[in-house]
Amino acid sequence: MTWQQTIDEEKDIAFEEGMKQGIEQGIEQGIEQGIERGVYRAKIDDAKAMLADGLSLAKISEYVGLPEDVLRGEILSAQEDDGNR
Repeated sequence: MTWQQTIDEEKDIAFEEGMKQGIEQGIEQGIEQGIERGVYRAKIDDAKAMLADGLSLAKISEYVGLPEDVLRGEILSAQEDDGNR
């Protein structure tokens, strides 16, 4: 094997390892983002149930750990979506 062939082979191996590492990191990030979205959606669903039970938005915000303006926006958005169906 020539010196150039050895270098080319090493480049190919390094490229493949880099691709594998990049894919693994992408998968990990995707899983992490999916979990975060799921937790967020669960908080919004809980907030909607609490609001339906008559709790104040301030108290709901305290319980679920999301700001009132975020809850207001999510709930209004959901009500608009339900109205368009």
